[in-house]
Amino acid sequence: MKSESSKHWKEWGKNDPYYGVLSEEKFRMKHLSERVLEEFFDTGAAFAEQSRNRIQKKFGLDIADGSILDFGCGVGRLAIPFARMTGKEVWGLDISEDIIARAKAHARALAMDHLRFATYNGDSLEGIPEFDFVNSYIVFQHIEPRQGMHLLRELLDHTRTGGIFQVQVTYGHCLPKSVYAHFYLRTHFPLYNFLYSSLKHRRFCREPVMQMNHYAPEKLFALFAGYSDEVQVEFTNHGGHLGAFYLLRKNQSP
Repeated sequence: MKSESSKHWKEWGKNDPYYGVLSEEKFRMKHLSERVLEEFFDTGAAFAEQSRNRIQKKFGLDIADGSILDFGCGVGRLAIPFARMTGKEVWGLDISEDIIARAKAHARALAMDHLRFATYNGDSLEGIPEFDFVNSYIVFQHIEPRQGMHLLRELLDHTRTGGIFQVQVTYGHCLPKSVYAHFYLRTHFPLYNFLYSSLKHRRFCREPVMQMNHYAPEKLFALFAGYSDEVQVEFTNHGGHLGAFYLLRKNQSP
């Protein structure tokens, strides 16, 4: 994730890590409280349970029986409930050192010895083991597709044969033209983003922008076909950004 996107994510990680994961005003650092943090992690627990049920239904497997990797883990919103679900090794990977430091603090407070958080260099996932379940949710849209496709292949390579791979990726949008144009200008033209941010906050500043990249489904299916003979798809819509969960059971390697 060596890109403008990774720089912006590191800024979110340093200044507003919870809002960077769930963009609701109540998750801003200035609004955080014990109750708000509990609500934040409750959303992760709900996702972990939904994933467990989805995979049991589609593949007849229980992810609680194996090791788990959450890629793009942020402060541990999903990795922590996954670690509560299984006694096997659980890893969370993220590119932001500040975010990983915060995730480690959460893990220490919960005394979870089988939960490990680490940074990766944006290019490769060298030095990590294989996992029975690999997950990534609302992450790849923030990574440019060329780099993202490379990382998807690496994640598949680190999924154990017979294991489950679950990733959510965006492919398009249904936003009004004016809304998308504003977002596009903020993402691609720093001066526009500077002017918008300064007017919004009534001071000279540049708020980081999260890219929303779209991946061609045909390229994703071509990649997945090298690892499995069946891919399950569930469509998603996050505020007008259209995507899908892609789920497969790894039964081969390219």
